[in-house]
Amino acid sequence: MRAPSKTAVFAAARAWDAAAVRMLLASSASLVRARDHKGRAALHLACAVKPGARALIEPAGLETAAALLDAGADLEAEAAMGEDEGDFRATPLWFAVARGENLPLVRFLLEKGADASYSLWAAVWRDDEAVCRELLRSRPRLNLRAQGETPIFYAARLKRLKTLQLLIGAGADPAIADDRGRDAVAIAQTRRLPNDVIDRLEALKERLQAAKSSGWAERSPVGRRSAKACG
Repeated sequence: MRAPSKTAVFAAARAWDAAAVRMLLASSASLVRARDHKGRAALHLACAVKPGARALIEPAGLETAAALLDAGADLEAEAAMGEDEGDFRATPLWFAVARGENLPLVRFLLEKGADASYSLWAAVWRDDEAVCRELLRSRPRLNLRAQGETPIFYAARLKRLKTLQLLIGAGADPAIADDRGRDAVAIAQTRRLPNDVIDRLEALKERLQAAKSSGWAERSPVGRRSAKACG
């Protein structure tokens, strides 16, 4: 009997045909790690599909994603992307957010333990409040930089106010500068964001800087001596 091809696995993943995925991978388990010419594995391809497309076997791809993970797909596998991406990684969760716009699948992957850190920029791009809330619930790293910009800076620069407010509430650091030396407060002022938003950014910046200074004083022998002298 002829062994299944990676093309067949990719097609089944894109069609959200969980039964076919299981059958194919049962015959050739190594195909779960196969990559296409763009460096995407079957799980990336399944997560990139938008719900509602024609000829899909299931409504949100959850069974297909589960079948791929059960067969050994890497939840944090990185697809190849452009250069100079910084901390960004194109993981299956990012594909579900950025390409699939698939909230049920996003929740499923997060429940499986997917790292939400790399998907914040995609949620900001769409100013997707629901997805951003889900990502933030998993306590991602808020201050990574992609192409020199943290998610909170990116949100301020693009005037994505819903996700910007959520990132402020989550405590993302607005003091981290981009490659041109501008921080989120400065870019918010340049973009003429609402005054209340700028006020929140400034207050958060001051609060985080005070916390960092306090932490330094507590950890540093010099700081402890200074604090004792002042007391």
